[in-house]
Amino acid sequence: MAAQKTKREAPIPKDSLSSDEDRTERPAPKAKRSKRRHAKSRAEVDLEKLVFGGGDEKDLGSDIFSKIGQETSAYVESGSEASDDDEEMDSVADEEDDDKEEEQEEDDDEEEKDDDEPSKDDSLFFVDTVRDEDMAHSESDTGAEDGSDSGEESVAEGDESAGPKAAWVDDDTQNAQVALKAQSRSRKLRETQSDNVVSGDVYEERLRQQFQKIHAVPKWAVEAEASHDQEDGSELLKTTKSLLSKSSTVLQPTRLDTVRVRNANQTAPSQSAVLSVQFHPTSSVLLTAGLDKTLRLFEVDGKENHKIQSIYFKDLSVTTAQFIRGGQEVVVSGRRGYYYSVDVERGSVNRINGIPGHKMASLEFMRGNINGDRLAVMSNGGQIHLVSARTKQFIHTLPMNGVVRDISFTADGNYLWSTGLDNEVYQWDLRQNRCLSRWHDSTAFRPTCLGLSQDGSYYASGDNSGVVNIYDTNSVAASQAASGSSMFNVKPFKSVNNLTTSIRGVKFNH
Repeated sequence: MAAQKTKREAPIPKDSLSSDEDRTERPAPKAKRSKRRHAKSRAEVDLEKLVFGGGDEKDLGSDIFSKIGQETSAYVESGSEASDDDEEMDSVADEEDDDKEEEQEEDDDEEEKDDDEPSKDDSLFFVDTVRDEDMAHSESDTGAEDGSDSGEESVAEGDESAGPKAAWVDDDTQNAQVALKAQSRSRKLRETQSDNVVSGDVYEERLRQQFQKIHAVPKWAVEAEASHDQEDGSELLKTTKSLLSKSSTVLQPTRLDTVRVRNANQTAPSQSAVLSVQFHPTSSVLLTAGLDKTLRLFEVDGKENHKIQSIYFKDLSVTTAQFIRGGQEVVVSGRRGYYYSVDVERGSVNRINGIPGHKMASLEFMRGNINGDRLAVMSNGGQIHLVSARTKQFIHTLPMNGVVRDISFTADGNYLWSTGLDNEVYQWDLRQNRCLSRWHDSTAFRPTCLGLSQDGSYYASGDNSGVVNIYDTNSVAASQAASGSSMFNVKPFKSVNNLTTSIRGVKFNH
């Protein structure tokens, strides 16, 4: 038993190991296999050089056969030492290498065939190998054809009767068929009772003709087109004048020249509607007043327009504010029975309780004269009350037959003109406090305002419908002399009819 135990525990030689132990512990066959693969691939490379060229064929042949003999002998020696499993694994690896080599050779053969034989896709493309003579001949033919085409185009361009061609044509419109009887709106496009189906272009032309019948071409467009046709530039060659003529400084009597300037009250705008605006008679001072109960004075220079002074009346919404007594004083009135007097030089404000001897609830219609010594207040009963501008005392009352709408002083302050709702105009002499003449204006409709020029040669009146009539005082005197009575009719020599709102005031410039 002891002998058997010692025999079992004796070390086992490495050569008698099983195949499993040999595969797990011995890496040498793997290294040998890799060497054989590399050696074989090099031999194959040399064989390819021998077959396809690229070196000395004799040397390559001897080297190849010697290498093959060496690899064979090495393989036999290694095979005697390797186990059966190693031989199986080597055979499998060799078969895989052989398969790869065959696939590589097949790919090489296919590439060679592709290079020699044209593929199916090559029929889709071609190379035009035209000779130089053919190219020259074709270019000459093309030049001749281009010349003929260009000649035809020049002829077409010279033919003005052909007219310009349309840049784009809608085929659907030309191919469309429209039934004119289908709708009531299209029945009016028929030329005859039996006319029903028309093409799209004919329908379009009839629509255009119908539109021109309803909306005719305006007169100004026709005149502009005619003038454009006449101005062909031939007149420019018949004169030696400068083409860039300077504009004349004299304004034509049929045109108005307007320039937008800065707001006069831009430094202190009103918080409500401005109802009175007037310039000082001798300086560039402007007054503004309105429903915000504030009188403002501005130094107008056209750029900054600085504010000089502002006065707030806590119990009076201003409807009328104007300079009197040569610009030394400003009277301010509204819908109250009193008014205010402002001394411009001293800056003092005085309240005046109405007109002595006449109780009036409103003094909003007050007019003053800058150069004269009169204030005129209009009442609802057709009466004009005159007050002294210096002492504020009542002077006289001028009666009218109808309601007074507006009054205006002459520049010297000796005469007063007034108008009423009965379309009658009165001329008063303030030195004698009597009516010199009155006349009727049949062209005015409910007059609202009246204005006189500085030299007294014209007067203008505005009515409730937005019409301004301008009259010549010389023609008024001629009409009065021809009638031989104190009541006569006059007509304006000029009317402004493009205003659409009621006229509130008219003024002549200096």
